[in-house]
Amino acid sequence: MNISILLVSLFLSLACADEIEPSGEFHEHLHLKPLSRNRLLTNFEFDVESSPFQIDYYNSSSPVEASRRSHYNYFPNSLGLIIESTNTKELQLRFTQGWWDASSWGQLPFNGKYSGGTGVEVSAVIEAPNVEVAKRNWLKLTKTLSGFFCASLNFIDDHITTYPKHAVKEINLAEYAPEKGNKLYLLRAALPSEPVCTENLTPFLKLLPTRGKSGISSLLDGHKVFDSLWHGMSIDVTTNCDTNNQCTLKLHQTVNQVVDNIRSLRKRKEGAIPKPTPGDQLRCDTEKTYNSWQCFPLSDPVNLEWNLETIYGRGINGPALADDPQVSKVTIDIDPSSWNIMLLREKENSIEGSSLTNQEETNQIVQYLHENVKFDFQFIAQNSSIVLPIDTPPLYASRSLTGYSLDKGGLRTVFTNNNDEPVKFVYFESTPWFMRLYLHTLKLTLKNSTGLFDIFDHEQYIKDVYFRPAVDRERPSHMELIMEVPAKLTLAISYDFDKSLLLYREYPPDANHGFDVEPAVISVFDKDSEKVYEFRTTSLLLTLPTPDFSMPYNVIIMTCTVLSMVFGTIFNLLIKKVVTEEEFEEIAANTKLAKLKRGIKSTIQQLKGQKQANIQTQTKQ
Repeated sequence: MNISILLVSLFLSLACADEIEPSGEFHEHLHLKPLSRNRLLTNFEFDVESSPFQIDYYNSSSPVEASRRSHYNYFPNSLGLIIESTNTKELQLRFTQGWWDASSWGQLPFNGKYSGGTGVEVSAVIEAPNVEVAKRNWLKLTKTLSGFFCASLNFIDDHITTYPKHAVKEINLAEYAPEKGNKLYLLRAALPSEPVCTENLTPFLKLLPTRGKSGISSLLDGHKVFDSLWHGMSIDVTTNCDTNNQCTLKLHQTVNQVVDNIRSLRKRKEGAIPKPTPGDQLRCDTEKTYNSWQCFPLSDPVNLEWNLETIYGRGINGPALADDPQVSKVTIDIDPSSWNIMLLREKENSIEGSSLTNQEETNQIVQYLHENVKFDFQFIAQNSSIVLPIDTPPLYASRSLTGYSLDKGGLRTVFTNNNDEPVKFVYFESTPWFMRLYLHTLKLTLKNSTGLFDIFDHEQYIKDVYFRPAVDRERPSHMELIMEVPAKLTLAISYDFDKSLLLYREYPPDANHGFDVEPAVISVFDKDSEKVYEFRTTSLLLTLPTPDFSMPYNVIIMTCTVLSMVFGTIFNLLIKKVVTEEEFEEIAANTKLAKLKRGIKSTIQQLKGQKQANIQTQTKQ
């Protein structure tokens, strides 16, 4: 009876699933922008939205109702199950490697919204009745994501997890009301020493409906993406609900990178292994000393010609969805006075090219991919040094360690405001528990046209302070400062900390390399308290007092040697009898072996004597 009911329910589920068409959406966008010194900024952007579902979907026990409300279409089921099982309402995952040169490249892509610090960052909004349940779901989420994305997120625990205070106001859960008795908790952690490699890109592509086989995602090859000056991947999942508890899940994925075109062209021509340039091919400045032994190199050439296949080793394999011409979009920002862009289509072993023109009164080219052919974009530059002006960041920041003591140190962060108006921002910093910060040593230094001077009235520049000190082996230190830097000035903050001595088992295998400290997060706000820009400082490498790990090895060897010598001596004294040399000779002469030897020897001598006697007798005869 139960089997028949189950079969009927399954049949009704399939019937309902066939009647309802998926209403989810998928869009992808590729943004290309040449930068100075023959660099190229590429931004891959993918958006997936699930079908609407009721917020009580997870509590439904009827298989018919569950199938009728199923919202997985383009939205990946594998990631959705992770979100559901941990009751996560928002998820942000960042993989970043390299250093962003703000002075040459300007603002970060998307105003830094989807860019993280060096390593891996993860933050989540979890609905739970209390903080203990939220912690359990958080650990379950990070461990599951660790296996899903082939990253070391399983090392995240309480001693590196923080609860951002001011970022709670930025939670984007409009019109969503938690279940009665539940609250929303924002948790964050970072692993600054985590490397980013192709193993992270493969599961990233599996989340896309195209699986990286078609559309602009077909360009993403791990060996090319990670061979760049700076690259980052981001995954954002948000839950959007209306007043009727009708919700949708939105997945936003990005891949950003800065490519060195000269290096890509050289590898394309000469191979992956660099080779010395022949003397007749050196580009030397003939206005300076120039002979067979001296050569002042010229800057990179400016008249270049390259395409996407040169950089990524492949072209764009048609649109993502052949039946929707508005899904795959490519945008190129160039200066038309120096750049010419060609659209290449490969049809029946032939390539057709057409020149693309900028939109009216803009420096932007927009092209939709709607034909089921292989696409490529060719860049022809008469002078590649002529690029569009960069957007200057609203604030510059640099962070460094100070002090040379093994047990004490200092941390200094410098903020530079080159604008004509003051800049207000939130400075978020989390340091490991073995860096014992002393907030009372916080010192402000201001630099203006007259020089450097210390500030004793902190309230003028630090509007609010939130500090949660660290607890050894339990939680990190957590500091958030709401600050304001006046126009055309440089402000520096510094404070001291102590370095803890770790236990023997707490040191990593490469302890002499140092300990990575995650970057600080800086969120810039406008006059209306709306976030306009976000960026990270560089990570730090902290040197802690490190014992000599060769000593245990030496101690073990010496201990074993001493024990063997002592044990051997005592063992001999206990089981062996001490006798004189005469006694030893007498005893040795009366042993069975000695008697046997004497008997054999005497027998041999008798045989020899008889043989000699026989020989003498025969001789006389």
